[in-house]
Amino acid sequence: MSKVIPGQYITPIHKVEDGEVKRYISGKGTTINEIEVENEKIPIIVGTILGRVIIKLTGDNEYIVSVIPKNQPEVEDLKSTNNLPKENDIVLVRITRINQRQANCEILTIEGSGNIINDSGIGTNGELAHLSIGYGGGSQSLSNHSTIASSQTSMINAMSIDVGENFKGIIRSQDVRSTERDKIKIQECFKPGDIVRAIIISLGDGSNYYLSTANNELGVIYSKSDGGAGNPMFPIDWQHMITENGNIEMRKCAKPLQ
Repeated sequence: MSKVIPGQYITPIHKVEDGEVKRYISGKGTTINEIEVENEKIPIIVGTILGRVIIKLTGDNEYIVSVIPKNQPEVEDLKSTNNLPKENDIVLVRITRINQRQANCEILTIEGSGNIINDSGIGTNGELAHLSIGYGGGSQSLSNHSTIASSQTSMINAMSIDVGENFKGIIRSQDVRSTERDKIKIQECFKPGDIVRAIIISLGDGSNYYLSTANNELGVIYSKSDGGAGNPMFPIDWQHMITENGNIEMRKCAKPLQ
């Protein structure tokens, strides 16, 4: 198979061969970019890592395109390793910043499927990688959530640095719970650094999935007091968490799993 470098075009997602339309799906080690040809945007699969191209038939005129590192053996089922989030998936996310309308987060794992692949998100190995080979490799550094959270005066706009590897999500105020949606205050539901169980309700705006916690089993499952700078907290009802020394803070709590 041919070899590619990060940012190199591999194939359009649709191609006509022998009078038939063949569909190509972005797999592990690839992402999708758009190029403009005669004022028309054409989706193109591009490589995000250095390696060899593997194209496998998965259905009628449907192929999955993956890039495998040089020293990694080819696996039989590449599609199963491409752990992409999709609608109705239950996911665990980390809140990265909040404002009055929404909470931004990064998707950490898909329940029942495992961790998100680390080369298909936004960052140096993902969406930005195909724009220029010169972006370099490696992950962007994580900021310290405890440091961010310790400033109560700026909590409403606190944010962390883009991880560079994970898929992004948004929990809008109307999707926090199913009742009294007009009374939702995001800062009383989430804080940066919180780990939240949520469901994907939409593919969103192209750069962020839309998530919801409007279910008893969904919401904050792990948090620290003082906006991440204090001690671990435990839920005492659906909207309050408490530390071992009795400090209470508001959250949109998930019902503990049995």
